[in-house]
Amino acid sequence: MESSNVKNKSGGKRKMSSEDTRSYFAWNLEMERVLADVLRDQRNLGNKGDGNWKAVAYSTAAQILSKRFGVHLMADNVKNRFKLWRTWYGIVSDILSQSGFDWDSTKYMITVENEIAWNEYVKSHEEAKRFRFKVIPNWDDIVDLCAKDRATGLGAENALDADDIMSKETNEEEAIHSVSFDLEGSSSATRKNIRPSKSGEKEGMISSMKEVAESLKEFVEVTKKKMENKKKMEIKEAQEVVHEVVSELDNIPNFNGALRHRAIDWLTENPIKFAIIKALPLDEKEDYILSFMP
Repeated sequence: MESSNVKNKSGGKRKMSSEDTRSYFAWNLEMERVLADVLRDQRNLGNKGDGNWKAVAYSTAAQILSKRFGVHLMADNVKNRFKLWRTWYGIVSDILSQSGFDWDSTKYMITVENEIAWNEYVKSHEEAKRFRFKVIPNWDDIVDLCAKDRATGLGAENALDADDIMSKETNEEEAIHSVSFDLEGSSSATRKNIRPSKSGEKEGMISSMKEVAESLKEFVEVTKKKMENKKKMEIKEAQEVVHEVVSELDNIPNFNGALRHRAIDWLTENPIKFAIIKALPLDEKEDYILSFMP
């Protein structure tokens, strides 16, 4: 996942800066769930300072995730992921504070009731464009861990930070080690005018579509597993009922052959009739079956 050099626009290579050489890491939803649980534990242990986590929180999370998933994760990976969450929270919560936009808790994405209002909003908030169809399955975790920071203004990213972090998000998710512009040499006046390029918008849309596809794939897999488990349970319950019916009929003397087979089918399909048979005295069971069985 790491590289010492990166291609520039002309096709050549240039030496990566210390900013570039941070280890990029591709996250999945299960890892993010575990990370959220670990950070909650660290918060309860008092390992969160004024808007930022203590170093021990990042290193502990990195160690737990590395061991849990058999990967090599560093504290910087955890730190960058949380910064990304905080950026997502800032952008999405601002969107949701506007009239005409809402959050779909089943699809894990924003909903736009008024397209005209959306088009007007993104004119002055271009970073919001990539969140139009962005699926964020762990939104509840992000709100839990980031809401207080944003409410107090602690650890909030500015517009340039948001562009930087979301650029790294694309790098991490697609394992592309490229830097679109130099952040260090920009003046504060120039930074205010920085806007995503058309290429960046396209990459954002592609990334969002990939996330939708991954979320749908995960949903299908979970649903399929639930259906398989349900089917296994139904088969097991049916087998138990059949065994119970057969055992009950075994108690009736000289009740065998085709008549017994019909009774097995009838009683397994009519649980109330079977309950009556079990409640009747032994000498009345056969008469009841012969009286009511079709």
